[in-house]
Amino acid sequence: MRSPFTTGPVSTGPRLLIGFGAVLLVLGMGAAATVMYFGLVPVSARPPHTAVTAAVLHDTFRASVARRARELGTAPGTVPDLEDPGLIALGARHYGQVCSSCHGGPGLGQSPVALSMRPRPQSLPAVVDSFSAPELYVILRDGVRFTAMPSWPSDGNFNEIWAVVAFLRQLPEMTPEAYRAATVTDVAGTDAPAMAWTRRGPQRPLKLHDAADSADAAGPIEEYLYSVPSTGWRPIGLQDVPVAYCAACHGTDGTGAPTGGQAPNLSLLDADTIAARLRAYADGTRESGMMATVASSLSGPQIEAVAAYYADLPDRTAGAPADRGDPELGAVLVRQGDFARALPACGACHGADAGASGLDVPRLAGQGAGFLKRRLDGFAAGDGPDPEGWNPMPAIARALSQQERAAVAAYLDGLPVDDPLIPARPPAPPAEGPDKEIVDLLLNCSACHDPGPALGADRDLSPNLTLQSAAYLDHQMALFDAGRRPVGTMQQAAHEMTSDQIGRLSAVLGAAPVAQSGLDPERAQRPDFELAEAGTLAEEGDPARGLPSCLSCHGARPTAAVGLIPRLDGQRARYIEGRLDYFAETAAPEVLAPMTEIAARLTGDERAALADWFAARPPLTK
Repeated sequence: MRSPFTTGPVSTGPRLLIGFGAVLLVLGMGAAATVMYFGLVPVSARPPHTAVTAAVLHDTFRASVARRARELGTAPGTVPDLEDPGLIALGARHYGQVCSSCHGGPGLGQSPVALSMRPRPQSLPAVVDSFSAPELYVILRDGVRFTAMPSWPSDGNFNEIWAVVAFLRQLPEMTPEAYRAATVTDVAGTDAPAMAWTRRGPQRPLKLHDAADSADAAGPIEEYLYSVPSTGWRPIGLQDVPVAYCAACHGTDGTGAPTGGQAPNLSLLDADTIAARLRAYADGTRESGMMATVASSLSGPQIEAVAAYYADLPDRTAGAPADRGDPELGAVLVRQGDFARALPACGACHGADAGASGLDVPRLAGQGAGFLKRRLDGFAAGDGPDPEGWNPMPAIARALSQQERAAVAAYLDGLPVDDPLIPARPPAPPAEGPDKEIVDLLLNCSACHDPGPALGADRDLSPNLTLQSAAYLDHQMALFDAGRRPVGTMQQAAHEMTSDQIGRLSAVLGAAPVAQSGLDPERAQRPDFELAEAGTLAEEGDPARGLPSCLSCHGARPTAAVGLIPRLDGQRARYIEGRLDYFAETAAPEVLAPMTEIAARLTGDERAALADWFAARPPLTK
């Protein structure tokens, strides 16, 4: 009888196999380390890849690209009209300045430098037909690892890649002469001046792929210089003729005519705006792979010279016909907005005074339809070049259909450049004063806001309405009516009025004399040093915490130029504090971004102190 403490025979086969495998693994790792340490792996790009290596690399590349292209989806609007002549022209200019260095052109050989790479970049006229449009987009966006094919040189605004895709699809049918005409801009005989590089100007860090902020796994970050100005992919700045490259897309007259209005009309912009955008494109704070390749190579003096050149040109339109979109529908949206969807009129922000706001709000009358439609589509997709900060455009663009975005672009394109875009809503206040219907509505408002010229003066939590513009009041009532501001009493009040009544009521209140808010007797007096600290925060912000200056949006200039922004000077402290607390604790509607993030970064004491600081200031004049 076998003892219960005696084990049976043990199978050694699995253990031997595991041990043998471990030995092989250790030996393999040791051999690999030896090969790497003694440099036994040839890394020379001179000999070609073997057929097996080339097949493995290429098949892996094709399979990976196809998979990611399928992930793009087929939702309407994902891919723009790739037959648009302006979009093709925009892509052609970028291809000629960047891509052609490696991939050649129709009937034209590739550079000897490109053909000396391993793996070699393909001649695109010969192979582009084997890729779908989404596959080309993925290759341009993501690049190809272990080759010289870079990813798109920005961290966003990827919708501009479609312009290059549109041009690539034309390559197989092009002649060398047609290719040259599409990619080269002749500025001979024009007034485009030379602009000497002279000196570098301030050196600024380049924000790209987050690599400048952390150690790079491929080597010490000190080995890579993320800064601008740079030598550039092409030495645009060092060659002293930057306008020759700018004119490829924008024309020497600045209108964007060479690209059919797909490139923005620079003649409408002032020098400060152009210079600020060039600097932002150069250092990556404003995202654009197209603009980064040009702007990053310009010296400080060249940026100022280019900005002055285009700003000094006469304001004019490109003259490109807006053959897509319904201008009549666009006129309604641009001039009136859509109250039912709480969409303000475009002219409320983008009129003749847009540049005075200091918020980088562009004038739109006479801007190219192609550019405007592409920008609106980018906003709707959450993909644009804009830096962080207040921007209601993503929420507005998402509320518009593809047809409506095209209509807005077509209408604005057809306007003269000096059209002030005065909104038709809210209407001008009647010269003879409000009629009985509006007087009765004002009396209804008195339940919370008090009647007469001192509206809001004796209420703690209700705002002083006399401080605000008619455009702001009208838009807020639209938000209440649409349920996007969750205040039950105001939603009910908005529902009980017609949009016409709300417009006329807002016009009367917007024209009312400014009344100083009454003091809150129950609110404790804040020490002067705390008010001073709050003032510094309001005037300067706190960049370390991502807090902009409050006055950069709510100051006298921005609120005078953009009527949708609330005026805080002289407003009741408890109302301001309540709004800041709401933003800090609740995900506010997207159109009010970025107040949720800003308020959440403030402490409760800071929010209260800011409220007291604004309440103590005299109201802004209307």
